[in-house]
Amino acid sequence: MTDTLARPILGLGESIPETLCVLHHPASGKYACYMFQGVHGLACFSTDLTASRFANDIGLEGMRIDQVSFDEAREIAKSRPLPVTSLMLVDSMDNPKIHFIR
Repeated sequence: MTDTLARPILGLGESIPETLCVLHHPASGKYACYMFQGVHGLACFSTDLTASRFANDIGLEGMRIDQVSFDEAREIAKSRPLPVTSLMLVDSMDNPKIHFIR
């Protein structure tokens, strides 16, 4: 007898888009980050609208929205100092998708 799981295990059915939006402060070279349940990550968004809404909601001024590939976002996250250990798709602040990079 074979049973089929009703839901994917550990979010295996979820994915992060190939093109992402990140919030970048050109004058300082810094990027917007987010902390969720003790995990720090580079904040990424699937659309310009969600990135803009995030910046407005938390009061980030002077940030530019850059579109980058998933691989570019991983490299940006890797270049950030600790405690940044992930890339976070923050389309939902209550339930971000987390991709660990270290």
